[in-house]
Formats: sequence, structure tokens, C-alpha cells
Amino acid sequence: MIGKLISGRYQIIQNLGAGGFGQTFLAEDLQLPDHPKCVVKQLKPASRDAFILQTASRLFDAEARVLHRLGSHDRIPRLLAHFEEDHEFYLVQELIDGYDLTIELMPTGRSVDGYPVGRMNQAGAIAFLKDLLETLAFVHQEGAIHRDIKPANLMRRRVDRKLVLIDFGAVKQVETAIATNATASPTVAIGTDGYMPNEQAIGKPKPCSDLYAVGAIALQGLTGVLPSQLSEDMKTGELAWRISPSYAALKYRTDVSDDLAKIIDKLVRYDFRDRYQSANEALAAVNQLPRQVPSMISSAIPTALSTKSSTNAQEITIISNFKTSSEIADISPTIVTNNHLQPQPKNWLRIGAISLVSAIAIISAVMFLRPSTTLKNAVNINAISPTAKYLFLSERAIDDRDLADKSALELDIMRNEIFARYGRGFKDAELQSYFKSQPWYQPRYEPDKFPEDLLTPTELLNVQFISQFQVRSAQQKNRDPEAINSKCDYTQRLVSDPNPPINVRQGGGKDFPIVGKLDNGAQITVEVEKQGWLKISAPIAGWIAANRTKPICF
Repeated sequence: MIGKLISGRYQIIQNLGAGGFGQTFLAEDLQLPDHPKCVVKQLKPASRDAFILQTASRLFDAEARVLHRLGSHDRIPRLLAHFEEDHEFYLVQELIDGYDLTIELMPTGRSVDGYPVGRMNQAGAIAFLKDLLETLAFVHQEGAIHRDIKPANLMRRRVDRKLVLIDFGAVKQVETAIATNATASPTVAIGTDGYMPNEQAIGKPKPCSDLYAVGAIALQGLTGVLPSQLSEDMKTGELAWRISPSYAALKYRTDVSDDLAKIIDKLVRYDFRDRYQSANEALAAVNQLPRQVPSMISSAIPTALSTKSSTNAQEITIISNFKTSSEIADISPTIVTNNHLQPQPKNWLRIGAISLVSAIAIISAVMFLRPSTTLKNAVNINAISPTAKYLFLSERAIDDRDLADKSALELDIMRNEIFARYGRGFKDAELQSYFKSQPWYQPRYEPDKFPEDLLTPTELLNVQFISQFQVRSAQQKNRDPEAINSKCDYTQRLVSDPNPPINVRQGGGKDFPIVGKLDNGAQITVEVEKQGWLKISAPIAGWIAANRTKPICF
């Protein structure tokens, strides 16, 4: 398909992935100036029987109309075209510049007492719920149900950090009908284990089925555990997610308020009648919670950076167990390398990845100030810092052009100047020394006691943007240039072993019986990772060694 021109307009330039019923490609629109890129999804009927093709065409057209309506929302990709060519069906959609939440939600390691560390704190979970529920409210008002909400179908858009909802299950209905000779039963389940409630698993999805998935993703962010691995309360059958029960195979815990816990509990109730019945209802409940500054460690950046060695690829993940900007600032990052925690020297920060000295940025999705604190502690920035160098960071949103010619150190100073103007102190001696030399700097707060809600929405967004820019710069220095903008799918991996084929075993360990073998290049579907072993569901159900595989990146 690479290089093929379809509909006389869209030239395929890259394969983005394949499923059971078709493929997804990156293409260029040759009929528009500058040949903008777009996403092409190809659905391939298994049969060319006239009745099957006619029925599939009707279903395809109906679902394309739904996608066209939904694409009018800013956080759903626009449907650019849909057509049939050579008995195959094509959807052309807007390309979203961003990355999905799969990596963003990967746990950051373990706490001292052995619990997984999730990527969200309470405020980060609230920000996530608000962002996604706003979009879902529109989807449900249009009479649609997504059916497959999961981290891989949520894109973090680079330009504004908003979540974009992709890959609607409506299209999967067409795929299923095509694959099953256009006689698919309405009870065919569409969804993903862990994010799919029981009524959806038997083919009877409802709008509140989508809400279950939203709650499940929030739990994943809070616990650092896949929702399919959370234990159930033996008495009620509900998810026991605030702390793992004594009988749980996996240890986890969360630290959230009772008010937020009640909302999440209602989102993930086993019985759909006990859940919120609409996204608007759930959103109204979330909006009643106190406003807080979010701290979702990866909300600003995809943190899994890959570096190649002569023997194998290591997954490097910038991590932090801290929850506030006061705790995060001035701390050298810790890196997970081959599952061992290694503190890094301070000079590592200066090559562009000081995201933990800066992870205040990542704490930054809040759009409102808490009036009671703000009125009491408000500072007139222009009065105290008339000679500050980067006052524009408080006046307007910035873009790459404001940062392109800056050194790593200058970017650090820009980001932290916003906090310094409010009188924040810094644990990092170098930063503290710099700001003390500035005539406008008047330290008022200890680093651990800085009231984070002093910053305006514009300042919060700019802190976030600078941090993201720094990480992109670090990627350019540490990764193959062609991989800078790549996205990796850790649930769809490829077998990659120096001595193929590899064994597929009945359980996660070498002592389990062999149930099959896979050659290099075989694509596997991963359900769970446990102690270096992957539980896979396709093409063979079983377990394989994780270090014999690699993620699919594109």
C-alpha cells in the first residue's frame, strides 16, 4: 500500500497499524496546498459476495454519517472523507498531533513500602475526568456511544494538552459486520477488557458503559494498576480500589478524598442502573468538587524515552513519587533502567530534561484560581517585578518560536521565573542564587509552602509548555531523529529475539509447559505484564518473556 494513491487524492506514506478487519495508514492529501497529512482507515471485507458488500456499504455509510456529526466537536477528529474503492471501504480522518495516554499512565515504579505509584494524584484525576466528560457529554447528546474508551484511544493533543477521543466503536460495528458476512448479532461485544462493563461484554452497551471506562482509566492513573488487575470486594462485587484487600494478588492503594471516591465508585458500579446515566450528570458531580491544581506526572509529556545500546533497547522513564510542585521542584530525576532505580547526577538536568525541577509544569491543567486563597495571598506582579525578563509569560500563551533560540539553562530560568515573581524559594542552589541576584526578587515562601494556586491560567499553561519543550529537546539529543515523533503501542508488540522462535508457555515462567512457538515479526496482543512475562491473547493465548519482544512504534 505504501505509495498507493486512493480516490485519486490520498497517497499512502506509512503503515500505522493493522487489526483483524483492516489497516490504518498515514497519508498525504495531494489536492490541498502543502499536502497535509491525514489518517486513512481501510476496512477489508472477507467476502466479495454481492449481498455482503451491499449490506456492509449501507452500514459503512450510516456509521460514517455518525462520525461526520461527531467530528464537529473540537476534541473528536474530523471525518474528511469516506468512500468505497475496489470493494474496500475507506475512512479519512484528521491527523491529531499528539500521543495517546498508554505511556502517560504507565506506573512510575514503586513506593518504599512496595505499592505501585500512579501517575495521577487527586487533582490530576479531577482534571482528567472534567476533560473527558466534557467531550463525552457531546457524544451522548448526539445519540452515540463510543464503546471502546481506553488509554490508547485518548490522544493528548500537543497544541493545548486537551484530550481527543478517537477510534469510535461505531466503526467496529461495521468491521464486525463485514468480518461475519454482514450477519453480526447485536450481542457481539465491542470493547477492551478492564474498561468494558458487564452489560457491554454481552453486547448491550449504554451511555453509562462509556462512563464505566472513564472511571476505570481514572483508577488506573490513581493506582498505577491496570483496571483488569484490581480486586473485587467479595461481599459487594464492586471494585475494591482505594486499598487492595488482604486477599488481593496485587498490592495497591490510593490517596483521594471521600467526595472524589464516591464519584469514581458511581462511575464503575457493576450494575449499570447504579451508575451516572449521562456524562452531563457525572460532569456536574465532578464540578462540585473543590478546585485543585492537578499533578499528573505525564500530563505534559510522554515520559517513556527509548535509548539504544549494542545489546538491547532500554526503556527509560523519568519518574517522581511527589505530588506537588513544592515537592517536585529542585529534585534530580530518578530513572528506571531495567527495573532498577538509579538517582542521576545534577548535570543530567542541564542537557534538556530537567522535567522534575520543572515538573511544576505537569501540575498545570487547572484553569481557575481558588478565590479564598487567591484574594488573601494575591501579589501584584508588575509592582514587584518591573525588571523581570520574561513578563510576557504572564501576559500571553507562548509557542515554539518563543523558546527556539534558548539554552537549556535559560529555559530553566524562564520556567521558574514565573514562580520566583510570586516569591517562591528554591531548593536548587543554582536557581536560588540566580534569582537572589535579581533586584525584583523578594522571597516570601519556603519551597514546600508555596501556594500553588497563585498562578494564573496563562502562567500555568506556559509553565507546562516550557517543560514539554524541554523534554522534546532532550528527545532530539538522545534519540534517533526519525523516532522523535514516534508513538509506541505497548499492547501490540512484535516478537524480536536473537534466536527465534520463542516459546509460548502456559504461565509466566520457564517452568510452565510450552503451548506454542512464535517467530520474529509475529504481532502479539498483550493483556498483562507480570515480573518480566507477558500474558498474550493473540496469535496464541499464553505467556512469553517480555525481553524477547518490542513495542510497535510509528
